[in-house]
Amino acid sequence: MKTPVLRTAPLLALPLLLLLAVSAPLPARAAGAAPTWGTPAAPSAKASDAVDEDDGSATGDYFHDFGELIVRVRSVHWISEFCADAFPAGAELQRRAYADWLQSHRAFVDEMEGQFGLIQKRWADASPAARAGISVKELQAHLDANRDALKEDFLARPLATQRKRCDAYPELLLSRRLDLEKSEADLVKSVRAGPR
Repeated sequence: MKTPVLRTAPLLALPLLLLLAVSAPLPARAAGAAPTWGTPAAPSAKASDAVDEDDGSATGDYFHDFGELIVRVRSVHWISEFCADAFPAGAELQRRAYADWLQSHRAFVDEMEGQFGLIQKRWADASPAARAGISVKELQAHLDANRDALKEDFLARPLATQRKRCDAYPELLLSRRLDLEKSEADLVKSVRAGPR
């Protein structure tokens, strides 16, 4: 089993896209540069009908691909929380929008969250050499770092920019792009195949 490598910067890719219009591409960013939330824009009338192609970020390495996917899954909730905290008057709308999204995607979210238990079991059954890779605790630390970086970036934006993005978020949750099981099919396939 290869030693897993998690790269924090790529894990931020989808969370940063979530507050953009679905069809807007992310600008190129220098390695190590701070993440960007892109241009604040409410989704267009076609945004919820748009289907972005899978971005091809699946590498076939289970641990990398799971790291990418679980950040994308969790970022849907994180951004909802950021918006609810920043704009308490809209908190109930954010909670309802996320609850509706979660209801539609519960089985998939549960499957992805369940990977942590599978990873723990695989490591318990693995040889000492195989266990030299990243632990569940280290993976969780990477996830926490991604959440913290995303929140820091959000809070660094002008209040008007935050509001525009948060106002657009409930509609964006309805987009096919956030049907992660389908829009991130390559990552899902890799994770479901398990470590090789």
